[in-house]
Amino acid sequence: MSRVLTAAPLGLVVFVGVLALAAMATRSGLMADDAVMLWAAAITAGDGGMPVGQIAAAYPTIPFLASALIGFASPAGTPAPALLAAGIGGFLACAWFLSLRTAGWNLVAAAAATMLLIFHPGLLRAAVAGPSEILLVVFLFLLSGALYDLRARSGVSEVMAVGLALVGLAFSHPMGAAIACAATPFLIFAVRPALVANSAINIVMTLVFPTVFSTAAFAYVSWVFPGSGWSFLVAPVEGVSTWMASFTRGPGGALTGVIALDAAIAVALAFALGAPIAVFAVALVFRRRALVVPALVLFAAAVTAAALAVATGLFGDPVAVTVAPPVLAAVILTRMPDMRNRAATVLVLLAVGWLGGAASLAIVDPRIVTQVADTIGAATGGGRDADSNLANGNIERIDALDLGGASIARDGVLVDSVNAPAVVVGRGGATGLIPPSDEIFTLSVMMSAITAPFVAVPDPQSRTGALDRLNKAFPQLYQRGLPDYQLIYHNNNWRLYARR
Repeated sequence: MSRVLTAAPLGLVVFVGVLALAAMATRSGLMADDAVMLWAAAITAGDGGMPVGQIAAAYPTIPFLASALIGFASPAGTPAPALLAAGIGGFLACAWFLSLRTAGWNLVAAAAATMLLIFHPGLLRAAVAGPSEILLVVFLFLLSGALYDLRARSGVSEVMAVGLALVGLAFSHPMGAAIACAATPFLIFAVRPALVANSAINIVMTLVFPTVFSTAAFAYVSWVFPGSGWSFLVAPVEGVSTWMASFTRGPGGALTGVIALDAAIAVALAFALGAPIAVFAVALVFRRRALVVPALVLFAAAVTAAALAVATGLFGDPVAVTVAPPVLAAVILTRMPDMRNRAATVLVLLAVGWLGGAASLAIVDPRIVTQVADTIGAATGGGRDADSNLANGNIERIDALDLGGASIARDGVLVDSVNAPAVVVGRGGATGLIPPSDEIFTLSVMMSAITAPFVAVPDPQSRTGALDRLNKAFPQLYQRGLPDYQLIYHNNNWRLYARR
C-alpha cells in the first residue's frame, strides 16, 4: 500500500502534464488529423448524434468507445479523449514505477527512470496524439511482458496473455494492427524451444487465433451496419502519402531509395537512438536467450510493421511505431535483474535515449521539426512559415477550431463536420450542428436550397474547402453568401452566415 501511495504523485504529475500538452497542441494546431477525427467522433457519439450501427463499427474501437463513454457521462464540453489519454498516461507511470520497485530498484532511481521513460519524446508525441496512441503504448507494453512470460513458461495463461495483447493492439490503433500482423512470424521464437519442436504451427495459430477471430467478427459487424466489411480499413489516420512526401525529403528517405525499406531502417535507428539502454542490456546478457529473444521479437515486429504500413498503405504512416523504443526500455528495466545493480549507468543511458528520441522523431517524421519550430516561432513572435503550415493543415485546423468556438451559442449550424471535424472539437459538442448525416443537410444539397438558421463554409482554395460538400453544391457560397443571409463571423479560412 505504501508503494502505491508513493506512485500517486508521479501519476498526478504525468496526468497534469499530458493535459497541459494536449491543450497547447490543440491551440497551436499540432494535433494530428486522426486524433481530431477520433475526438470529433467520440463527441458526436457522446451527444447521441451517431447511429448505433456506426458506433458498433467504429475503428479504432477501444479508444473510440472509451472516449465516447467518458463524453456521455461527462458535462458538455469535457475534452473526453484528452482526459482519457492523460489518465492512461498517469496510470502507466504508476505501473512502471511500481514494477521497478518490485524489481528491486530504490525509490529515487525508480522515480527518475520512470519520469525519463514516460516523458520520452516518442511517448510525449503519443500522449498529445490522443488515446489511440497511448493505448498502443499500453498494449505494446503488455505484449512485451507477455512475451517474456511466454519464453519462461509457455503455459495456458501466458499464451492467453499474448493473444489478448495482440487483440488489444489490433483494435487500439491502425499501427497496432500492423504490429500484430508483423509479429506473427516472429512469435515462434518467443515460445520455449521444447514446445516448438513438437508443434510449431499449432502454437502460432493458438497465439493469433483471438486476433483473427475478433477481426473476422468486427468485419462482419462492419459489413452489417455501414454496408462494407472492410470499413475499418478506412481508419482515422493521417494519409501515408503526406508522410511520404515529407519523409523522402528528410535524412531517412535517402538511404536506399526504396521507401518501405528506408522506413524500416529509420525505425531501427529510432531504437538505437531512443533506447540505447536496450542495446546495452541485450549486449550484456546476449548468451541468456530467455532474456534476449523477447526483446528481439518486439524489435523485429516494430521494424517489420513500419515497412508493412508503407508498402501496403493500409495502416497509415509508421510514426506511431516510435513509441516502441521507450516501451522496450521499460520492459528491459523491469525484466532484466542485472539492470538494478547498474542504476547510475541506466539513468545516464535513459537520458541519452531522451535526446536520441527527439532525433529519431526528426528522422522518422521530419514534419515534427517544422511544426515545433512554427509553434515556437508563433509563441515568441517570430511568425510562422505559412507554406509549411498550410501543407500540414495546422492553420486550417486552428481556424476550424475557432469557428467551432464562435458557433457555440448558435443552434442549427449547417456545416460539413465530417470533412472538418475540428469544428466539432472547437465547439465542444455536436448538438446544434447540422452535419452531412442529417436529412436537412442532404435535402439542402439535393434541392440546392439552404433554409438552416446558420451555414458555415470554408475557403474553396483551402485543402478543407476543396473537399467540402457545401462548396461543391454551392460554388459561390463562400464569396457571395446567399440571399437573406448575412456574414456574422469570419477568419482566414471560414465564413459563418446567419439567416436574416
